[in-house]
Amino acid sequence: MQTKNHGYIFREFIQLQEHKMAQLEQLAGSYAIIQAEGKWLICYNRWRKQWELPAGKREVGETPRQCALRELYEETGQIVTELTFLGVAKSENIENGKGKYNPVYYGEMEQLMSFIENEEMARILLWDMNEAIDVMDEVDLAILQSIC
Repeated sequence: MQTKNHGYIFREFIQLQEHKMAQLEQLAGSYAIIQAEGKWLICYNRWRKQWELPAGKREVGETPRQCALRELYEETGQIVTELTFLGVAKSENIENGKGKYNPVYYGEMEQLMSFIENEEMARILLWDMNEAIDVMDEVDLAILQSIC
């Protein structure tokens, strides 16, 4: 499997209480890590031509948790009622060394709901981390490996 970094390198996964992430400078968009049938939900980004975890930038006035839920739905069509805050993924811009912190939330589903292709995502997959896939986002893979 190949990985792409898109200008960022994973540095560490930091466990902390959810209310303490407000103290972090450079708090970025949220991840929704979903497990179903013992596998991890990933989506294929048609623009980047790679597999990714559902994630994205926060909108104005949106909490990190709301961001994770919205991005999960927009990118994969999946809805979960409960998300557990796991911590933050620290990554660093390769060019300027500037760090950012992405809140990471976890949820479970019995089975996936139907997926409708959208502008950004071409398909979704429940991945066991062993099945051969072509290209995976490097930071996303490191986050999955950190929480497993």
